Amino acid sequence: MNFLGSLNLFRLFVLFMLLFILNPVYSQNYMDEIVNKSCECLISVPDSLDSEEFNMKLGLCMLEASMPYKKQLKKEFGIDLDNIDVEGARLGKLIGIRMTTVCPDALVKITQRASETEKQGRRELMREHGFITGIDDDFFVVFTLKDENGKISKYYWLSFIDSGIELTENYTDLMGKPATILYEEQEFFDPRIKEYRKFNIIKELLLSDN
Repeated sequence: MNFLGSLNLFRLFVLFMLLFILNPVYSQNYMDEIVNKSCECLISVPDSLDSEEFNMKLGLCMLEASMPYKKQLKKEFGIDLDNIDVEGARLGKLIGIRMTTVCPDALVKITQRASETEKQGRRELMREHGFITGIDDDFFVVFTLKDENGKISKYYWLSFIDSGIELTENYTDLMGKPATILYEEQEFFDPRIKEYRKFNIIKELLLSDN
């Protein structure tokens, strides 16, 4: 190989090394820019917003900060901002991880709002305490609960129930035991009376000592 050929090869090698070194730096710079703008936007979100509006604003903050770098995000992380309905969770996770060191105050704000939303959801559940006096499993499992005033009510197991035991294997063992049921009312059509009526749908079932 002649001298010119060796020189050209050396130049290509240097160019390759520069691109290899500088690309992570550029990647870090644009991700810092996205995170910083997301933090600034989030801090300005008023606390008076309800949970749904707050979450929507949080998503918009991240999306607006990311849009100028949509090509880079797609190339480096495979996140397509043109398909944000599908990619939104991945984008939020990517930015959220970096927010822990850049703007911890904003992250605390997000955590507090999430905790408030969870507590609000739990407060909306109704609660009843008593003894389980009946368990029907003809089609759905239905627990009959008798409270301290002698009132008897039925509670339906239609979806996952949060409890401290393996209900699917041991629910028949609950007969006669004291329990607290957290439930919500839902309306379903009853073909026997040809009307909608309310059913008590179990969300949590907690065994108690008495």
